[in-house]
Amino acid sequence: MGAPGLTSPIRSDGFKNLQLNAGIFLLNFDYSGITNAAGLKAAVAAAITAGTNILGMTRGGGTFTITREVRTPEVDGRRYAFKGDKFVDSMDGYLSGTLIEFTPANIKRVMSTSNIAVSGLKTTITFHTAIDADTDYIEHLCWVGDMADGRFVLIEIDNAFNTSDFSLTFADKNEGTIPFEFHAHQADVLDYDNLPCRIIYFADSAEATLTELTLSSAAGTNVGGSAITVSTYSLPSGAAYVYKVGTSSAAPEIGYMDVPDWTWTAWNGSSDLALAAADNGKKATIAVVNSGGHVIAAGSVTLAVKTA
Repeated sequence: MGAPGLTSPIRSDGFKNLQLNAGIFLLNFDYSGITNAAGLKAAVAAAITAGTNILGMTRGGGTFTITREVRTPEVDGRRYAFKGDKFVDSMDGYLSGTLIEFTPANIKRVMSTSNIAVSGLKTTITFHTAIDADTDYIEHLCWVGDMADGRFVLIEIDNAFNTSDFSLTFADKNEGTIPFEFHAHQADVLDYDNLPCRIIYFADSAEATLTELTLSSAAGTNVGGSAITVSTYSLPSGAAYVYKVGTSSAAPEIGYMDVPDWTWTAWNGSSDLALAAADNGKKATIAVVNSGGHVIAAGSVTLAVKTA
């Protein structure tokens, strides 16, 4: 019997990837000039202080959902699933939660087909069926939450429209609640391929840039081998190397905090790369991934491969 926990994924660095707390919903929040976690934190704090761009206090956190309609064509003789036999016919993105701030503005946002009329000290809200494409959609609805390691994550949906029924629930010795489910909508009818929502991670400024590796290559011991040297770099605890071969003119590209896919190969940092003689003269990229599988350093090199 193996040691207890031998197959457990628990590791100290893994806790850095936890998303914490309920976060905040923001309306038409402009983050275009923000490049790191510190900048995002300051912008959100300013919005809270000013009381602008805030959807309102919530209860029970929130939920981001992407739904897909996946179709598998009926084919004679098919007995089991095949890789590549599925097609995504449609996708939808949603941000949902429950508001506890019962204001005319929030009623208008949740029940967008409505009007607010103010007469002196009286505010009246009426409802209608016609949808105004210019005024009844929230151009950008964001949710911002914090990560355990100091990063922030932002989820944004475009042209948000609440598709759930309006419901105010009130109870004795409790607060009224208004559930919502904002649905993302595409503005450009020609953009069929991209779902109008996104997830963005903001790292601390000290970690927000990709460390550049200095690399050299020499012919390896065996045919097809290439000896790679990484200069003046100490591999962090829990990190590992991966590599990918490109062409004679271009090295594979990868960015900070990207996750290498299956086309990248693990390398132990010392053994010769096992390549083909035809790879001699091609460019390769060596990257370092942290314990969470995200790229933190990378560099490119022209391969010298033993051919005979």
